[in-house]
Amino acid sequence: MDDWPYLLLRFLHYAVLLGLFGLTAYRLIGLSWLSSDVQSLRFDRYLIGLATLAPLLSAALMVQSIAAMMGQPLWLTEWATIEAMIASTSMGWAFAARMALLSGALIALLLRHRLAAGLPITVALYGLAVASLAWNGHAAALEGGIGLFHRVNDAVHLLAAGLWLGAIGWFLHLTIGAHRSPDKTIAGPLLNAMHKFAPLGMALVAMVAITGLVNAQMIFGLHNSGTVLTTGYGQLLATKMAIVALMLLCGGRNALIGKRRAGAVSAGLDTDPTASLAALRISLSIEIALAIAVIGLVAIVGLMSPMS
Repeated sequence: MDDWPYLLLRFLHYAVLLGLFGLTAYRLIGLSWLSSDVQSLRFDRYLIGLATLAPLLSAALMVQSIAAMMGQPLWLTEWATIEAMIASTSMGWAFAARMALLSGALIALLLRHRLAAGLPITVALYGLAVASLAWNGHAAALEGGIGLFHRVNDAVHLLAAGLWLGAIGWFLHLTIGAHRSPDKTIAGPLLNAMHKFAPLGMALVAMVAITGLVNAQMIFGLHNSGTVLTTGYGQLLATKMAIVALMLLCGGRNALIGKRRAGAVSAGLDTDPTASLAALRISLSIEIALAIAVIGLVAIVGLMSPMS
């Protein structure tokens, strides 16, 4: 496939931006206390690495997108053409805003220990950067009030997905640390946190589902679903929905593991969390792999026409 570098950039761009928003959001709300000092230090290094990579990915994707729109190889695309596209299109304006947001978020993240509001500012800037992705692709096709509604709906869809992805990543990070640690004192609070997260997780899933249906209505009309399902776009979209359903099953299993553990502890029947942590680690690993597959499908579907 000749356009695989473009697809790879789209995948990495979506994955990194959604991950940064979700992971920093859950660090902000206080789940970091479940990490050991070594875990937190390692996690912060990974986070800063991703934050440094994000604006580079965004710039590379923008240049590659312009080259694709011009129908010419990247190395033949003139700088004047790139400047004109950035200055005169909504996609270009969104890119310029995104670059500013990602750069500001990186600075705020680096200064979070010196600046009291550093982490909240980081989360807000990453949230806006994720929302700006709605000004690209299918959501940017319509103009006027209906177009703005579609973009806002898509932005909410992306933000909810980012929080869901961040939760999976955070809990996997914490579960791996707790499973590897000889000191299991943190396992109980972690499993309780998993159990308590279930209502929020379901709310995020509901938001993703509702905004996803609205997106589908805006893009091709739900009454045309039968026709769309005969196309490559529709089949990939159906595959994405099936994978999301599998993620829901994993999420339900995660909550059940936490609930059973909490019940066993309260009844004085179980004091060793090793088995629960092992099961949770496997389930979360599967869920994050499925999430990666969904992002990959989003990167592809966003370039396809629903009727072809």
